[in-house]
Amino acid sequence: GGGGGEGGGGDGAAGGGKEEKKKTANETPASLPPGWTVEVRGRSTAYVSPDGMTHFSTLAKVQRYHKQQMALAERFQQQQQRHAEAKKREKEKEALEQKQKQKQGASGGEA
Repeated sequence: GGGGGEGGGGDGAAGGGKEEKKKTANETPASLPPGWTVEVRGRSTAYVSPDGMTHFSTLAKVQRYHKQQMALAERFQQQQQRHAEAKKREKEKEALEQKQKQKQGASGGEA
């Protein structure tokens, strides 16, 4: 049950055509990652992640966190790809071995 974390990051980039003007604060900074919201609580500002679980007090912290998350996601994807390629190679190797066994079997039966 561990494969759930993949599709979260992509939806922000897809909807670039029509920008939604949904702003919690009076102005959402352009450098805020997609899906993040700004909450103004009295004099303090809080930046809230799309899932609502992560809160930061400054935009710089948000960007640093976001960069880390993107790096993690990329590394995860690369691992998945490497894993898939390794599996593919294993299958090809098995198929080759099967073919060789069949050849050996056929030539062995005639002699």
